[in-house]
Amino acid sequence: MTILFIIFVALLLPYRFIIRRANRQLMFLLRYTATQVSADKASIIIAARNEEMNIGKCLDSLLAQDFPRSQMEIIVVDDQSVDGTAALVRSYTDRGIKLISVSNEEAFGKKAAIARGIAAASHPIIITTDADCSFPPSWLNTMLCFREKMDAVFVAAPVQFRKEKTMLDHFQSLDFMALQGITAAGVSGKYLNMCNGANLLYTKEAFSAVNGFEGIDHIASGDDMLLMEKINSAFPDGVAYCFSEDAIVVTEPAASWAAFIQQRIRWSSKAKNYTSFFTKATLLLVYLLNVAVVTFLFVGLFDLQLLKYGLLLTAMKTIVELPFMIRIARFFNKPALIAWFIPFQPLHALYTVVAGTFGLFSKYKWKGRKVR
Repeated sequence: MTILFIIFVALLLPYRFIIRRANRQLMFLLRYTATQVSADKASIIIAARNEEMNIGKCLDSLLAQDFPRSQMEIIVVDDQSVDGTAALVRSYTDRGIKLISVSNEEAFGKKAAIARGIAAASHPIIITTDADCSFPPSWLNTMLCFREKMDAVFVAAPVQFRKEKTMLDHFQSLDFMALQGITAAGVSGKYLNMCNGANLLYTKEAFSAVNGFEGIDHIASGDDMLLMEKINSAFPDGVAYCFSEDAIVVTEPAASWAAFIQQRIRWSSKAKNYTSFFTKATLLLVYLLNVAVVTFLFVGLFDLQLLKYGLLLTAMKTIVELPFMIRIARFFNKPALIAWFIPFQPLHALYTVVAGTFGLFSKYKWKGRKVR
C-alpha cells in the first residue's frame, strides 16, 4: 500500500501543473464588457422536452434583453414533450416566438432538435441555450460583441446554478464552478475543448462547414463539447471564451441526488468519444486521483495507517485546488461557497468515481428516455 500511495502522490505532480496553469490563466484573463450595440443578427435555439415548469421564465428573460428585437429570433424546438411545453410556447407566438414540434415519426434527441432549429433559423449566428435558463439583460449583446471582437466562429461562455438553498445545491454549485473555471482557462489558453450547451454561440456557416452533428449524432450527449471539437479542428483560431459577468447564464441545478448522479453520468458518457488526447489524459488523471482518495479512505475504515494515507492524499489534493477555486468563486460572486469546499472533498471524490465509471459502461435516463 505504501508503494501504491507513492504512485498516486506522483500523479499529483501533473495534476498540480494543470490546476496551477488554469489558475494563472484565470489570473491574467481580462473580463470583457461590451461598449456598443452589436449590428449582428442571431437566432436563439432552445431544444425543450418536458419543460412546462421552466420554459415561460426562460422566454420572458430572453424577451427582456437589451437588444433590438428586429435583430434576434427565438426558436423553441419541442422534442416530443408529454406535458404542456408546446401549449405554453404557443401562448408566446404573438410575441414573435417560433415553435417547431418534433413528431413521433421523426428523429428525436437534443442534437436532432437543435439541428431542426438551425435549419429553420433566419440569421447567420446561432446561440443555443436550455429551457431552464435565465439571462442578464445584456447577455445577447455581450455575446455578439465579443464574437465580433475576437472574429470567432464559436464562443463558449459561463454558466452557473441559481442561489443555493440545500446541501445538494451547494455541492452541485461547487462542482459546476470547478468545471466552469477549467473551461474558461482551457478554452482561453487553447489547450482544452470544454463548454456547456446552455451558453454557446457559433456561426451557421461553421456548423455547416463541419456537417453539423454528422459523425456524433449517434451519441446521446455531446451537442456542446463534441461539436466544439469538430469546429475547433476546422477553425483552430476561431474558438474563444467570453469571460464576462454580463454573459453568465443561470440554470437550474438537479432537484435530487439521484437526478444529479444521472446528469453527471450523462455528461461522463461522452468522454470516450473525445478526439483530443490531452482532454482524455486529463480526465483519466482526475479519475485516478479520485479513485486513490476513495480507496484509501474506504480501506482506512479498517486500518488506521491507511486512513492517514487517505487523509494526507485528500489534504494534498485540496491544497492544490483551493487557490483556483477561490479565484473562480470570486468571478461568479459566490465566495461563501468555499466554506463547503473542504468538507465536501471525500463526497466529491466518491461521486467522481461513480459518475466516471457508470458513464462508460451503463445506460442512463434523461427526460423520461432511457439512452446510452
